[in-house]
Amino acid sequence: MIPRVTLLALLFPVMLRADSPIAITDRAVIFRHTGNDPEDPANTSGYNFGPSVAALPDGRVMATWFASPSEGAVSQRLVQAFSSDGGRTWGAPTILQDFEGAADFDPALFVAGKETFLFFSAYHPKLDVYFRRSSDSAKIWTEPVKLDQPNHTTRSNGIRLSTGELLVPLHLRGTKNGGVLKSRDGGASWTRFGEVANAEGQGGEPTIAETKSGGIHMMLRTKDGQLWRSISRDRGETWSAAEKTGLASTSCASHLLCTRDGTLVLTYNPGPVPHRFPLLLRTSDDEGGTWSEPTLLADRPEKVGGWSICYPTLTELADGTLVAIWAQKKGSSDELYSDIHSARITLGK
Repeated sequence: MIPRVTLLALLFPVMLRADSPIAITDRAVIFRHTGNDPEDPANTSGYNFGPSVAALPDGRVMATWFASPSEGAVSQRLVQAFSSDGGRTWGAPTILQDFEGAADFDPALFVAGKETFLFFSAYHPKLDVYFRRSSDSAKIWTEPVKLDQPNHTTRSNGIRLSTGELLVPLHLRGTKNGGVLKSRDGGASWTRFGEVANAEGQGGEPTIAETKSGGIHMMLRTKDGQLWRSISRDRGETWSAAEKTGLASTSCASHLLCTRDGTLVLTYNPGPVPHRFPLLLRTSDDEGGTWSEPTLLADRPEKVGGWSICYPTLTELADGTLVAIWAQKKGSSDELYSDIHSARITLGK
């Protein structure tokens, strides 16, 4: 029998490099759904999706996601949970953000020094991007500030550049035109740069990472069965033409992280379209020139239809351990629910 990772490599060929051992440990369910009927008004936490994760300045790990009976319900809000042991176990969730009578969704956390930023989107009353910030590791937050990016959403991560500037990816709703919001003044003001897309105008849910050479890499969701990439050499202000990575991918969000030692880590769904499983992890030691064979991060619990294992996000702890979280969703004609899962990852050398 062919080992699973080798079979995946045969099915989804890319330029491969020799692997480093990767250990995936301490799996946990951060939150389990409380209902499965999207029509039940009492079902406030059946559908949990779009997670983001960050290692806070005080050493805790924070996870946030949106919860509702079904995606886009007016009761939809952002909730949060914390881990004090590096993502091994998680506390009970609490409400983080809730515009009354409006759907809040797509949170994006990142840490810059002592500041923690939360970006999100909301129909309040029309779709726009908002941000909040905390100077005490997510205990107290500022009020939401609207950024006047109509019909745009954020997704999963922002980064602090080696120059101290801040970047947050966003895109035009409908898997169109990826770009970034940039701040040169520590988050006091933000400017939009980039409209990155393939020839069909697709460039959704971008995820970004700064590599050791100073380039900013952006991975993009499209609908053609491929992950696409663009690179900025001027700190996010202009972007190269989008190009195929050679990585087969369904139409779904991915996540890109550059570790402190310069390793690029990518989590994504290989497809084929429309399948959003399994969830794979690859690494690159040469800034995306070549990628490791895929490591299986998570898969559907049953070999039946209706499952999605998707929307991954990563953070790096002080000791170099990675914490990944993602959504495990089940949908059918008579039920809909989704849970938030996590795992710790060690990249071998």
